[in-house]
Amino acid sequence: MSNPAQHPEGGALLRYLDGELGGRDAREVQKHIEACWQCRTELEELQATVAECMRYRKNVLEPLLPEPPFAWRDLSRGFAEIDARQAAPGFSFAWLKYGVAAAAAAAVVCAAVYELQYAPSVRAATLLKQAEATVERQPQTPHRIRVRTKGQVLLRTVDRRHGEPALPVALAARFEADRYDVSDPLSPRSFDRWRGGLSGKRDEVSTVADPERPAENCYRIETVADAGDIASAAILLRARDFSPVESKFQFRDADWVEFSEMADSPVGSDDSPVATRMETPLRPAEPSRPAAEAPRPLASVTDELQVLSALHQIGADLGDPVEVKLSGEHVLVSGVGIPPARQRQIQSAVNGLPHVEVQFGVPEQQAAVAPPQQDSPAPPPTRGATGETKLQARLEEQLGGRAEMERFGSRVLDLNEALMSRAYALRSLAQRFPAGSEASMSAADRETLHAMAREHVSALASQSGSMERVLGPVLKSVGAATPAQHAAASGNWQGSAEDVFRASRRVEVLLSDLLGVAASQKPAAGLPTDLQSALADLEASVAACQTAVGR
Repeated sequence: MSNPAQHPEGGALLRYLDGELGGRDAREVQKHIEACWQCRTELEELQATVAECMRYRKNVLEPLLPEPPFAWRDLSRGFAEIDARQAAPGFSFAWLKYGVAAAAAAAVVCAAVYELQYAPSVRAATLLKQAEATVERQPQTPHRIRVRTKGQVLLRTVDRRHGEPALPVALAARFEADRYDVSDPLSPRSFDRWRGGLSGKRDEVSTVADPERPAENCYRIETVADAGDIASAAILLRARDFSPVESKFQFRDADWVEFSEMADSPVGSDDSPVATRMETPLRPAEPSRPAAEAPRPLASVTDELQVLSALHQIGADLGDPVEVKLSGEHVLVSGVGIPPARQRQIQSAVNGLPHVEVQFGVPEQQAAVAPPQQDSPAPPPTRGATGETKLQARLEEQLGGRAEMERFGSRVLDLNEALMSRAYALRSLAQRFPAGSEASMSAADRETLHAMAREHVSALASQSGSMERVLGPVLKSVGAATPAQHAAASGNWQGSAEDVFRASRRVEVLLSDLLGVAASQKPAAGLPTDLQSALADLEASVAACQTAVGR
């Protein structure tokens, strides 16, 4: 902080406010804020937050505490009498000992009550306000987050300038039901507003190692909610700059979601992950192990393919948070947040394969949750702009009422989730083994790879056909034009897999617009035709991929 133009480092203002800075550092901060409007405003916001918490304690919490059993007495006269009788025979200090012990115990209890009930909430609110101020000072540019659930792992683009949902339809509905802002789910502001709207909660603040940089620390804020679908949530804020690292949400039905920042990831113009040039290997070309050659001490691509094939057989490549990595002597199979029964199934699938090492981590947050509740009907899609409301009214009329509309929406969203799981799995396989890497494989390894790809593409063909059969008649009933014939280019199957993924994402986005979950920028009158065309594109892309990989 020797440079007067440099702002105090992350946390310095908070420590200054708490009186934790040394004399020299405190004077430097004081001198800086006298000349810096930005830091002075930030300090005032921190002071206002602490003041609000203290007012809440005084006006709301303290009136609820019981009155003391009797008023404090003046002890000076009593001490004088004790001094006068100090030498008297038979005098006992027992009552004084017990009185002092009782007073000390009461002080400890009061301190514990404050520490457990008030201090964590005050500190959580202060840290979140500091993080909000830090984020607001950063440029409002799109960035990527990773979304992990029990069923899938997604990459999403967050653009705070538009405020559009960054989550799939069904998942966004769960957060919106608890008034959680899904336009930027990893934002400290979103977390703080959800936390501030809770009628009852318990906070805990701790310091943990940064999951990305173990040498650094993060503040971990955990909030347990007394009511609502979200049972508990935790957010990690990097200690040096208060930027969010990850957040985890536990629902009352034992489901969970994790958001994490994707550092230095490029962002395209749409919400799908940036295309990768499939012709350029994403990994070094690694030759397969010849059948006649004795096993090498290092794991090979043959071992990796055997593990992936075993996991594919049990559907663990369709959204389970399982990672497979070729690392030295082992093919490492790892994952966090996998239920014990699924862990045993995965372990059984890879047992006996060479060079395999399985490591299942324990989730950082294992919050106790209430017993699973009976599923309640999903909330109806949120209606968007006026034009979209008219379109949805026409859909309800064609389908026979609101109840039929909800059943229709639930069915197509289920179909879309299954389709997107396959599209992500196929794309992941293509990126793991690009054309250049595949060229160096043995015939047996290439056939193992193609067999997995063919199964994914075959499932996608069936799912896209089901989507067309369900959506096609309804779209035509509200004015969708017959799409032109689509012929997708057929090259290597890895490039076709990217085309399939992009077409699937377009269907997902347009389907959300049609059901009114997200406000569309396109005229409502054109949505049915656009979605019908997107379905045709998807079917053509799947057919081209089938041709490329071999039926």
